[in-house]
Amino acid sequence: MRYICPKCFKVADIGEKFCSNCGYDFEHISDEEYTEKLIKALRHPDYNVAYMAAKIIGELKIKRAEKSLIEQLCKNLLNKKDPYLEQVMVFALGEIGGEEAYKFLSENRDKFSVLTKNIIANSLEKIKGRMEREEGNVFEK
Repeated sequence: MRYICPKCFKVADIGEKFCSNCGYDFEHISDEEYTEKLIKALRHPDYNVAYMAAKIIGELKIKRAEKSLIEQLCKNLLNKKDPYLEQVMVFALGEIGGEEAYKFLSENRDKFSVLTKNIIANSLEKIKGRMEREEGNVFEK
């Protein structure tokens, strides 16, 4: 797994104590601060930064990012920007999403790129299973 430097947004490996680009001390950032930086990085103009932020959000299961991921996916759908960024954001929603993510993905599944179709199906199943376990809800497809 990799991290994004919260100061310069360069990718860093786990275990690094300082950013190799700007020298930022990784040991003095709180989880809360890092979470906010990752959510902010979803809107970064550099594709690689936004991609890594979405991937890390999914891997770390940062539930607070759900709304921001949906917002970015809406923008991506309107502009048909990038199918790979779309895929990783849908993956992240599958890892963290709840009812709002389930509804968004269900209602928009035909608007996504062909590359994203299988990831949407997997994400919907993950969300559905999680919601059923957590709340006892049963969703219909």
